[in-house]
Amino acid sequence: MLRASAGSARVGKRRGNVGNEGLGKKAKAKVVKQEDAGAAEGAEEASPSAGGKKRKLDDSELKEREKRTMFVGNVPVAWTEKRLRGFLRVACGTTYEGQLKPIWFRSLPLESRWNTSKELRKAGRIKQAYMEGAEAAKNAYVVLRGPEDVPTVVKLVNNLQADTGHILRADGVGESAVLKKFDRKRSVFLGSLPRRVTEDDIRWVLWPAGQVDAVRIVRNKITQECQGFAFARFQERWSVKEALKLWPKIHGKEIRITKVEDSSAEDKPGKDQARPEDHPAAKRIVLKQQRRERQKAKKKKEWLANAKTSGLRPGKSKKVKKKLKQSNRKKAGR
Repeated sequence: MLRASAGSARVGKRRGNVGNEGLGKKAKAKVVKQEDAGAAEGAEEASPSAGGKKRKLDDSELKEREKRTMFVGNVPVAWTEKRLRGFLRVACGTTYEGQLKPIWFRSLPLESRWNTSKELRKAGRIKQAYMEGAEAAKNAYVVLRGPEDVPTVVKLVNNLQADTGHILRADGVGESAVLKKFDRKRSVFLGSLPRRVTEDDIRWVLWPAGQVDAVRIVRNKITQECQGFAFARFQERWSVKEALKLWPKIHGKEIRITKVEDSSAEDKPGKDQARPEDHPAAKRIVLKQQRRERQKAKKKKEWLANAKTSGLRPGKSKKVKKKLKQSNRKKAGR
Protein backbone atom coordinates (compact mmCIF):
# COMPACT_ATOMS: atom_id res chain seq x y z
CA MET A 1 0.00 0.00 0.00
CA LEU A 2 2.80 2.30 0.81
CA ARG A 3 4.44 1.58 -2.53
CA ALA A 4 1.17 2.11 -4.36
CA SER A 5 0.63 5.39 -2.53
CA ALA A 6 4.12 6.50 -3.31
CA GLY A 7 3.64 5.52 -6.96
CA SER A 8 0.33 7.30 -7.22
CA ALA A 9 1.85 10.31 -5.51
CA ARG A 10 4.67 10.34 -8.04
CA VAL A 11 2.18 10.01 -10.91
CA GLY A 12 0.03 12.77 -9.44
CA LYS A 13 3.09 14.95 -8.98
CA ARG A 14 4.13 14.23 -12.53
CA ARG A 15 0.68 15.10 -13.83
CA GLY A 16 0.66 18.26 -11.77
CA ASN A 17 3.97 19.33 -13.27
CA VAL A 18 2.64 18.71 -16.77
CA GLY A 19 -0.45 20.80 -16.03
CA ASN A 20 1.63 23.69 -14.63
CA GLU A 21 3.96 23.56 -17.59
CA GLY A 22 1.04 23.72 -20.01
CA LEU A 23 -0.43 26.67 -18.12
CA GLY A 24 2.92 28.47 -18.27
CA LYS A 25 3.07 28.04 -22.05
CA LYS A 26 -0.42 29.50 -22.46
CA ALA A 27 0.44 32.47 -20.32
CA LYS A 28 3.68 32.95 -22.22
CA ALA A 29 1.89 32.70 -25.57
CA LYS A 30 -0.64 35.28 -24.40
CA VAL A 31 2.12 37.72 -23.43
CA VAL A 32 3.90 37.21 -26.75
CA LYS A 33 0.64 37.76 -28.61
CA GLN A 34 0.05 41.05 -26.78
CA GLU A 35 3.59 42.22 -27.54
CA ASP A 36 3.32 41.31 -31.24
CA ALA A 37 -0.01 43.09 -31.59
CA GLY A 38 1.75 46.35 -30.69
CA ALA A 39 0.98 48.88 -28.04
CA ALA A 40 -1.85 50.56 -29.90
CA GLU A 41 -3.61 51.45 -26.68
CA GLY A 42 -2.42 52.73 -23.33
CA ALA A 43 -1.70 50.47 -20.38
CA GLU A 44 -5.05 51.15 -18.74
CA GLU A 45 -6.82 51.12 -22.12
CA ALA A 46 -5.42 47.80 -23.40
CA SER A 47 -6.93 45.66 -20.64
CA PRO A 48 -8.49 42.54 -22.18
CA SER A 49 -12.20 41.97 -21.91
CA ALA A 50 -13.92 38.82 -20.66
CA GLY A 51 -13.47 37.18 -24.05
CA GLY A 52 -9.69 37.81 -24.05
CA LYS A 53 -9.86 40.46 -26.78
CA LYS A 54 -8.66 44.04 -26.47
CA ARG A 55 -11.30 46.64 -25.95
CA LYS A 56 -11.54 49.22 -28.74
CA LEU A 57 -11.31 52.85 -27.71
CA ASP A 58 -14.23 55.15 -28.34
CA ASP A 59 -13.92 58.58 -29.97
CA SER A 60 -13.50 60.50 -26.71
CA GLU A 61 -10.73 58.16 -25.52
CA LEU A 62 -8.94 58.38 -28.87
CA LYS A 63 -9.01 62.19 -28.78
CA GLU A 64 -7.74 62.22 -25.21
CA ARG A 65 -4.87 59.86 -26.10
CA GLU A 66 -4.02 61.88 -29.23
CA LYS A 67 -3.48 65.01 -27.12
CA ARG A 68 -0.75 63.29 -25.10
CA THR A 69 0.89 61.44 -28.00
CA MET A 70 4.25 62.45 -29.47
CA PHE A 71 5.36 61.73 -33.04
CA VAL A 72 9.00 60.70 -33.61
CA GLY A 73 10.15 60.50 -37.23
CA ASN A 74 13.27 59.14 -38.94
CA VAL A 75 13.75 56.37 -36.37
CA PRO A 76 16.27 53.67 -37.46
CA VAL A 77 14.37 50.62 -38.65
CA ALA A 78 16.47 48.30 -36.46
CA TRP A 79 15.39 50.05 -33.26
CA THR A 80 12.92 48.26 -31.01
CA GLU A 81 10.46 49.76 -28.56
CA LYS A 82 12.86 49.07 -25.71
CA ARG A 83 15.78 50.80 -27.41
CA LEU A 84 13.71 53.84 -28.38
CA ARG A 85 12.29 54.13 -24.88
CA GLY A 86 15.79 53.97 -23.40
CA PHE A 87 17.04 56.66 -25.81
CA LEU A 88 14.11 58.94 -24.95
CA ARG A 89 14.64 58.37 -21.23
CA VAL A 90 18.27 59.47 -21.50
CA ALA A 91 17.32 62.47 -23.64
CA CYS A 92 14.66 63.66 -21.18
CA GLY A 93 16.79 63.13 -18.08
CA THR A 94 15.24 64.63 -14.97
CA THR A 95 13.15 67.12 -16.95
CA TYR A 96 10.51 64.48 -17.67
CA GLU A 97 10.29 61.22 -15.74
CA GLY A 98 6.75 60.19 -16.64
CA GLN A 99 5.49 57.31 -18.77
CA LEU A 100 6.78 56.56 -22.27
CA LYS A 101 4.32 53.87 -23.23
CA PRO A 102 2.75 52.52 -25.25
CA ILE A 103 5.05 52.88 -28.29
CA TRP A 104 4.08 51.71 -31.77
CA PHE A 105 5.73 52.04 -35.19
CA ARG A 106 4.33 53.04 -38.56
CA SER A 107 5.63 53.60 -42.14
CA LEU A 108 7.86 50.52 -42.04
CA PRO A 109 10.17 50.49 -45.14
CA LEU A 110 9.75 47.03 -46.64
CA GLU A 111 11.82 45.70 -49.51
CA SER A 112 10.41 46.39 -52.96
CA ARG A 113 9.45 42.75 -53.60
CA TRP A 114 7.07 42.83 -50.62
CA ASN A 115 5.17 45.94 -51.77
CA THR A 116 3.16 44.45 -54.63
CA SER A 117 0.04 43.52 -52.63
CA LYS A 118 -1.54 43.86 -49.21
CA GLU A 119 -0.96 40.19 -48.37
CA LEU A 120 2.73 40.40 -49.27
CA ARG A 121 3.15 43.57 -47.19
CA LYS A 122 1.66 41.77 -44.21
CA ALA A 123 4.01 38.82 -44.76
CA GLY A 124 6.97 41.19 -45.12
CA ARG A 125 6.18 42.81 -41.77
CA ILE A 126 5.97 39.41 -40.11
CA LYS A 127 9.31 38.36 -41.60
CA GLN A 128 10.77 41.83 -40.93
CA ALA A 129 12.00 42.13 -44.51
CA TYR A 130 12.98 45.77 -44.15
CA MET A 131 15.27 47.84 -46.35
CA GLU A 132 18.88 48.15 -45.27
CA GLY A 133 21.05 51.24 -45.22
CA ALA A 134 20.65 54.86 -44.23
CA GLU A 135 17.30 55.19 -46.02
CA ALA A 136 15.76 52.50 -43.77
CA ALA A 137 13.74 54.56 -41.29
CA LYS A 138 10.33 54.39 -39.69
CA ASN A 139 8.02 56.58 -37.62
CA ALA A 140 7.07 56.06 -33.99
CA TYR A 141 4.28 57.24 -31.71
CA VAL A 142 4.84 57.57 -27.98
CA VAL A 143 2.09 58.21 -25.42
CA LEU A 144 3.14 60.53 -22.59
CA ARG A 145 1.69 61.26 -19.19
CA GLY A 146 -0.35 64.32 -20.12
CA PRO A 147 -0.94 66.89 -22.88
CA GLU A 148 1.14 69.49 -21.07
CA ASP A 149 4.22 67.22 -21.29
CA VAL A 150 4.18 66.95 -25.11
CA PRO A 151 5.82 70.36 -25.92
CA THR A 152 8.50 69.77 -23.27
CA VAL A 153 9.51 66.32 -24.52
CA VAL A 154 9.30 67.39 -28.18
CA LYS A 155 11.76 70.20 -27.51
CA LEU A 156 14.17 67.77 -25.84
CA VAL A 157 14.00 65.08 -28.54
CA ASN A 158 13.75 67.08 -31.78
CA ASN A 159 16.93 67.13 -33.92
CA LEU A 160 18.77 64.60 -31.73
CA GLN A 161 21.34 62.38 -33.45
CA ALA A 162 20.10 58.78 -33.28
CA ASP A 163 23.05 57.33 -35.23
CA THR A 164 25.35 58.29 -38.08
CA GLY A 165 22.53 58.42 -40.64
CA HIS A 166 19.42 59.40 -38.65
CA ILE A 167 18.41 62.61 -36.91
CA LEU A 168 15.13 62.32 -35.03
CA ARG A 169 12.23 64.64 -35.81
CA ALA A 170 9.75 65.10 -32.98
CA ASP A 171 6.37 66.80 -33.02
CA GLY A 172 2.91 66.62 -31.54
CA VAL A 173 -0.05 64.80 -33.06
CA GLY A 174 -3.27 66.38 -34.31
CA GLU A 175 -3.97 69.83 -32.91
CA SER A 176 -0.68 69.91 -31.00
CA ALA A 177 1.40 69.39 -34.18
CA VAL A 178 3.73 72.33 -34.85
CA LEU A 179 5.49 71.09 -38.01
CA LYS A 180 2.21 70.49 -39.83
CA LYS A 181 2.80 73.62 -41.92
CA PHE A 182 6.32 74.91 -42.56
CA ASP A 183 7.08 78.61 -42.30
CA ARG A 184 7.53 79.43 -46.00
CA LYS A 185 9.82 82.39 -45.24
CA ARG A 186 12.33 79.99 -43.66
CA SER A 187 11.73 77.03 -45.99
CA VAL A 188 12.79 75.86 -49.45
CA PHE A 189 11.33 73.37 -51.92
CA LEU A 190 13.59 70.61 -53.26
CA GLY A 191 12.67 68.86 -56.51
CA SER A 192 14.08 66.12 -58.77
CA LEU A 193 15.09 64.04 -55.75
CA PRO A 194 16.07 60.36 -56.10
CA ARG A 195 13.73 57.74 -54.66
CA ARG A 196 16.19 56.59 -51.97
CA VAL A 197 16.98 60.06 -50.63
CA THR A 198 17.27 60.46 -46.86
CA GLU A 199 16.86 63.36 -44.48
CA ASP A 200 20.58 63.20 -43.77
CA ASP A 201 21.32 63.67 -47.51
CA ILE A 202 19.18 66.82 -47.62
CA ARG A 203 20.73 68.25 -44.46
CA TRP A 204 24.19 67.60 -45.87
CA VAL A 205 23.66 69.37 -49.21
CA LEU A 206 21.98 72.38 -47.52
CA TRP A 207 24.61 72.70 -44.83
CA PRO A 208 26.57 75.48 -46.66
CA ALA A 209 23.45 77.68 -46.57
CA GLY A 210 22.77 77.35 -42.85
CA GLN A 211 21.41 75.15 -40.08
CA VAL A 212 18.40 73.02 -41.07
CA ASP A 213 16.01 72.33 -38.20
CA ALA A 214 13.31 70.31 -40.01
CA VAL A 215 13.00 68.18 -43.17
CA ARG A 216 9.83 66.73 -44.65
CA ILE A 217 10.19 64.18 -47.44
CA VAL A 218 6.98 63.37 -49.32
CA ARG A 219 6.90 59.58 -49.60
CA ASN A 220 4.68 56.97 -51.18
CA LYS A 221 2.33 55.53 -48.54
CA ILE A 222 2.88 51.96 -49.72
CA THR A 223 6.54 51.73 -50.76
CA GLN A 224 7.80 54.53 -48.44
CA GLU A 225 10.01 55.80 -51.30
CA CYS A 226 10.47 59.49 -52.03
CA GLN A 227 8.05 60.86 -54.63
CA GLY A 228 10.67 63.28 -55.96
CA PHE A 229 10.26 66.36 -53.78
CA ALA A 230 10.69 67.53 -50.19
CA PHE A 231 10.69 70.61 -47.97
CA ALA A 232 13.43 71.86 -45.67
CA ARG A 233 13.20 74.56 -43.01
CA PHE A 234 16.13 76.63 -41.79
CA GLN A 235 16.64 78.21 -38.40
CA GLU A 236 17.29 81.65 -39.95
CA ARG A 237 15.49 83.40 -42.82
CA TRP A 238 18.69 84.56 -44.53
CA SER A 239 19.61 80.90 -45.18
CA VAL A 240 16.86 80.68 -47.83
CA LYS A 241 18.63 83.23 -50.04
CA GLU A 242 21.91 81.34 -49.70
CA ALA A 243 20.23 78.00 -50.50
CA LEU A 244 18.84 79.35 -53.78
CA LYS A 245 22.42 79.88 -54.98
CA LEU A 246 23.27 76.19 -54.55
CA TRP A 247 23.19 73.57 -57.34
CA PRO A 248 23.89 70.38 -55.36
CA LYS A 249 23.73 66.72 -56.37
CA ILE A 250 22.32 63.78 -54.38
CA HIS A 251 23.36 60.27 -55.42
CA GLY A 252 24.76 61.76 -58.64
CA LYS A 253 21.48 63.47 -59.56
CA GLU A 254 21.23 67.25 -59.78
CA ILE A 255 18.38 68.66 -57.70
CA ARG A 256 16.61 72.01 -57.92
CA ILE A 257 15.93 74.37 -55.04
CA THR A 258 13.20 77.02 -55.17
CA LYS A 259 11.20 79.19 -52.81
CA VAL A 260 8.05 77.89 -51.16
CA GLU A 261 5.11 79.74 -52.71
CA ASP A 262 2.01 80.55 -50.72
CA SER A 263 -0.96 79.05 -52.58
CA SER A 264 -3.66 80.12 -50.11
CA ALA A 265 -6.29 82.44 -51.53
CA GLU A 266 -6.44 84.46 -48.32
CA ASP A 267 -2.87 85.69 -48.56
CA LYS A 268 -2.63 85.94 -52.37
CA PRO A 269 -5.61 87.00 -54.54
CA GLY A 270 -6.35 84.88 -57.58
CA LYS A 271 -7.56 85.82 -61.04
CA ASP A 272 -11.18 86.10 -59.97
CA GLN A 273 -10.39 87.73 -56.65
CA ALA A 274 -9.76 91.49 -56.82
CA ARG A 275 -7.42 93.24 -54.42
CA PRO A 276 -9.24 95.61 -52.02
CA GLU A 277 -8.96 99.30 -52.92
CA ASP A 278 -7.90 100.21 -49.41
CA HIS A 279 -5.03 97.68 -49.51
CA PRO A 280 -1.62 99.40 -49.07
CA ALA A 281 -0.27 97.75 -52.23
CA ALA A 282 -3.24 99.02 -54.28
CA LYS A 283 -2.71 102.55 -53.00
CA ARG A 284 0.97 102.43 -53.96
CA ILE A 285 0.09 101.28 -57.49
CA VAL A 286 -2.44 104.12 -57.97
CA LEU A 287 0.00 106.75 -56.68
CA LYS A 288 2.72 105.44 -59.00
CA GLN A 289 0.42 105.68 -62.04
CA GLN A 290 -0.61 109.23 -61.12
CA ARG A 291 3.02 110.27 -60.75
CA ARG A 292 3.87 108.88 -64.19
CA GLU A 293 0.94 110.72 -65.81
CA ARG A 294 2.01 114.03 -64.20
CA GLN A 295 5.58 113.57 -65.41
CA LYS A 296 4.35 112.76 -68.93
CA ALA A 297 2.09 115.85 -69.02
CA LYS A 298 4.92 118.05 -67.74
CA LYS A 299 7.32 116.84 -70.45
CA LYS A 300 4.71 117.43 -73.18
CA LYS A 301 4.07 120.96 -71.92
CA GLU A 302 7.79 121.76 -71.90
CA TRP A 303 8.20 120.40 -75.45
CA LEU A 304 5.33 122.54 -76.78
CA ALA A 305 6.78 125.64 -75.12
CA ASN A 306 10.21 124.96 -76.65
CA ALA A 307 8.65 124.36 -80.09
CA LYS A 308 6.82 127.72 -80.04
CA THR A 309 9.89 129.70 -78.97
CA SER A 310 12.00 128.08 -81.71
CA GLY A 311 9.39 128.84 -84.43
CA LEU A 312 8.55 125.21 -85.08
CA ARG A 313 5.01 124.04 -85.63
CA PRO A 314 4.19 121.11 -83.39
CA GLY A 315 3.11 117.97 -85.21
CA LYS A 316 -0.52 117.01 -85.28
CA SER A 317 -1.91 113.67 -84.33
CA LYS A 318 -3.17 111.13 -86.88
CA LYS A 319 -6.79 111.73 -85.96
CA VAL A 320 -6.47 115.47 -86.52
CA LYS A 321 -4.75 114.89 -89.90
CA LYS A 322 -7.49 112.46 -90.97
CA LYS A 323 -10.21 114.97 -90.10
CA LEU A 324 -8.42 117.71 -92.05
CA LYS A 325 -8.17 115.48 -95.14
CA GLN A 326 -11.87 114.64 -94.97
CA SER A 327 -12.85 118.31 -94.63
CA ASN A 328 -10.59 119.27 -97.59
CA ARG A 329 -12.20 116.57 -99.77
CA LYS A 330 -15.67 117.84 -98.93
CA LYS A 331 -14.67 121.39 -99.87
CA ALA A 332 -13.17 120.17 -103.16
CA GLY A 333 -16.34 118.22 -103.99
CA ARG A 334 -18.48 121.30 -103.60
